[in-house]
Amino acid sequence: MAEIPDGLEHLRYEERERVALITFDRPTVHNAVGFATMGEIERVLGHLEQAAHLGAAVLTGAGDRTFVSGGDLKEFEEITTHAAAAAMSRRMQMLMNRMSRLPIPVIGALNGDSFGGGCEVALACDIRIASKKARFAFKQVTIGITPAWGGRQRLVRLVGRGVALRLLLSGEVVTAKQALGLGLVDSVVEPAKVLESALELAESIAANPLSAVHAIKRQVDDGEGLQGGEAIEFEADSFARTWVSEAHQEALARWKQRRSK
Repeated sequence: MAEIPDGLEHLRYEERERVALITFDRPTVHNAVGFATMGEIERVLGHLEQAAHLGAAVLTGAGDRTFVSGGDLKEFEEITTHAAAAAMSRRMQMLMNRMSRLPIPVIGALNGDSFGGGCEVALACDIRIASKKARFAFKQVTIGITPAWGGRQRLVRLVGRGVALRLLLSGEVVTAKQALGLGLVDSVVEPAKVLESALELAESIAANPLSAVHAIKRQVDDGEGLQGGEAIEFEADSFARTWVSEAHQEALARWKQRRSK
């Protein structure tokens, strides 16, 4: 079993049987992402990439006001050159790509506002459950910058070019209800139910044979963009691998046993 990350200061990490819970825990700066936060994200992702015993992860923020407020602008004052700015962008894009490509689904429990880079982190989650009080905005344009953490491309895929441009160019603040209508989030619940709902979904996913969970996640990630015969062969191979697996045979035996009662 992969060793659980310890000594974290900007994140909290725990495992509840087959579910990982990761919490951005910097309430004094509205859970902003700084350089040390990035290092801790790298450590947690390294663990999750190797943790074959897990079936799902939940990502949330400390408190009830903010999921992630974006980058820590006070720390980012150290970025004074084109090279340094590009390096920070590349680092976070790679981290968000790694998160979205994990072998398990990441469920965002969006407990509060996701502005700027925080909205980009939210969109890197596979499934998003938002508090009724949560708000979303790509605020980068209002301080004279562009998105830097991969959110632009994810936004276009989710809502289309026109809506994406409207949100990116205006910095418009979107309510949770509006976000649901646009497809930015997948469900909206009462504030007190956000984490509970995300954990319940994660547990229901992780209760299934993990080999199938991992294979389906891989199908969705690696199958995107495939067409024609390539897509047919990809899906056939993925299905066949799970069909002949020990996990399938065991699950089938349990199903037959229940049917015979």
